[in-house]
Amino acid sequence: MFRQLTRQIPGGAELLFRLHPIDLTSLLEQAWTFQRNDLSQPVGHPDHRSDIPGLPERLQQLFEGFDRNQRVFSSTSPDDCRPGYVRWEHLSYAYMLESTRLMEIFRRVVTLYREGEELGVPSNGAEHWLRNTEELFFRESAPFFITALTSFVRPNGDSIRRNAYYRMFGMDLTHPAEPYPKPAAANTQFVSIFEEFLRETWIGIINVRNTIGPNPTDHAKIADLAERLSDMLSTRRLASNLSREEFWAISTMAWFHLTLDFNSPIVSSLRAEATSPEQRLFRIAERVRIPAHAMSKSFFDIADAISRLLINIETRAFDDAANVPVLFNDPLITPDVQKVITHWSITTGRDLKAPKVAPNP
Repeated sequence: MFRQLTRQIPGGAELLFRLHPIDLTSLLEQAWTFQRNDLSQPVGHPDHRSDIPGLPERLQQLFEGFDRNQRVFSSTSPDDCRPGYVRWEHLSYAYMLESTRLMEIFRRVVTLYREGEELGVPSNGAEHWLRNTEELFFRESAPFFITALTSFVRPNGDSIRRNAYYRMFGMDLTHPAEPYPKPAAANTQFVSIFEEFLRETWIGIINVRNTIGPNPTDHAKIADLAERLSDMLSTRRLASNLSREEFWAISTMAWFHLTLDFNSPIVSSLRAEATSPEQRLFRIAERVRIPAHAMSKSFFDIADAISRLLINIETRAFDDAANVPVLFNDPLITPDVQKVITHWSITTGRDLKAPKVAPNP
């Protein structure tokens, strides 16, 4: 979400990091209010994620001074921030980024800067980043905002995200963590069905120009797997379930992703300049003595692509066998599919491109 906003704000990320925390909270509140709201679609659909209201208009006006000046939500692009057209990333985006351990690493960064000068004295720009990061992500949220999820019932933000990941994907993060509520109603078959979908799609990709000999691509099977995935994911979203949790998780991870997208003020203050997000993360991790995931590059590379792919699956773009070929030869969709197959294979150690081995008779 924050990375989308930088495309709308003059000055981009540098200005975003220097905003007052209430401006940032207001921008998130408005992004929720301006979400796509196609009432012809069921609640939970990517174009109708939730009917839960944000701040009432009379209160929203108290917090929109920045937007009145910058007109962040006046884009003509339906994929960004035109009123009624904000579509945020899929929960899978947050899962992939959090798998790098960036949350623990940046929590340690803030802690060390606030407790002493082990990391040196932050630059002016880094101080703005530290204030906003601590206010937005490492304290209790102000009540009544759409992003205020922690409470006496759910006191731990990390636990809220992990619970959402497990419910949606049946997946835990790869690094050690404190226990969290693990519900019985969860998509525990997501991984196996998704991997089968990717394997079958890879067969289609490598055979898309096969005009001679047998073509093992099974369009009907791919469509069936896509439909099963769509049904599975949509079930978890009934009645706006997980909509706020998803919005907050992707906004949180997008803040840290944006921080690592370039040599931002906090990166420079930590003397962790590099040419890629994962190298910056590795250098920061070394400074604070918390190891980043060894496969962090693949987690960064897959995050946006898997988000777009799963959103397409949830819109039922591939439920009809006649539409399946776009997975193999569409200039926008196919690169995402290939990237997901490649980096899912790397991060899981399961080669989705390998030929299937027939079972022993």
